[in-house]
Amino acid sequence: MHSVSISASASASAIASGGARSKAAAGRRPSEIRFCGLRGDALACGSLRASHAAAATSRAVLRAASANGAAGSGDGFDYDLVIIGAGVGGHGAALHAVEEGLKTAIIEGDVVGGTCVNRGCVPSKALLAVSGRMRELHDEHHMKSLGLQVSSTGYDRQAVADHANNLASKIRSNLTNSMKAMGVDILTGFGKIVGKQRVRYGKVGFPEKEITAKNIIIATGSVPFVPKGIEIDGKTVFTSDHALKLESVPDWIAIVGSGYIGLEFSDVYTALGSEVTFVEALDQLMPGFDPEIAKLAQRVLINTRKIDYHTGVFASKITPAKDGKPVLIELIDAKTKEHKETLEVDAALIATGRAPFTSGLGLENINVVTQRGFIPVDERMQVTDADGNVVPNLFCIGDANGKLMLSRKPEKRLITKDLK
Repeated sequence: MHSVSISASASASAIASGGARSKAAAGRRPSEIRFCGLRGDALACGSLRASHAAAATSRAVLRAASANGAAGSGDGFDYDLVIIGAGVGGHGAALHAVEEGLKTAIIEGDVVGGTCVNRGCVPSKALLAVSGRMRELHDEHHMKSLGLQVSSTGYDRQAVADHANNLASKIRSNLTNSMKAMGVDILTGFGKIVGKQRVRYGKVGFPEKEITAKNIIIATGSVPFVPKGIEIDGKTVFTSDHALKLESVPDWIAIVGSGYIGLEFSDVYTALGSEVTFVEALDQLMPGFDPEIAKLAQRVLINTRKIDYHTGVFASKITPAKDGKPVLIELIDAKTKEHKETLEVDAALIATGRAPFTSGLGLENINVVTQRGFIPVDERMQVTDADGNVVPNLFCIGDANGKLMLSRKPEKRLITKDLK
């Protein structure tokens, strides 16, 4: 998610005109800070490389803010820039802002690092590394070719879970320290916009504080999407957020949705001994993949493992296991909506995509109406209101605006255009 190196953009300096560069920013550039601390470890650092694109988007946003005439410091504001959300987009924007001498604060109601570090690419790749090792140990032919004999293989579920959690914790700590070292104020609590260039934040049950900023960036990310009719209990019916904790390894698990999230977890669960059943609403597995890649993935990652699948069906209702009864999944035909069958499994993972995390941001205070939960923005990531007008000094980046969710191509187009 966050890369080991993040380069600065000289073209972003316009936003800092009239403001003094901070000592921290002058002495240390973001590219000099090692976030994950695991040199050459593809698991920890490679999974964070997406931050290059997020950082470049941040530069584009800073340039847009400059064009709005909001550059510089002072003018009675508490901060030059306040960022709501300390995930990929927020972290990258904060480091680039302080590098340009801007007094910056970032508000986070959960933990620094966002989805990728805490509930996404970092822990999931840690689990995938474990599954890969398990498969190597089970490959007797390969082991013998190396002159090795493995009498038996097994795993400690809690130790595997701790491995993923500890890696995420280490990277989260380093990301936090990197922002502190650069002079970013980390404010704990849930932030919401209460008016033009005004943000209020605080923990639930505690008094809120209000601050002002020349520019505000919303970078609140996304959460797992759960379709109607599915009851989540976090134990037997759960999302990827719960699955990454690896609190259990069920004998038989259904995975609803066959995108990259579902495919990754199928690799982990089958390596650890589970049988997997995919439930996919479209007519083929991995419908969002390139067709050739999907064929290869099915041949290598599905057909050779204890995986079966149902395509062209919806999971219209899923009931968690209780009172000794299994998880019940009612399947209906995706086209006719007729009932097809009811699956009885030990657990169900809901991997049906992600939804923007934009509720409670106070958008109604600035006449902004979300579109299916996404915050509307223009091509420069400036938020637009219900009348289609740009809201001055307010930006939204990442999953919350829906433009860049899980795809780097739009970012590259934006960046290329911006650098011309």
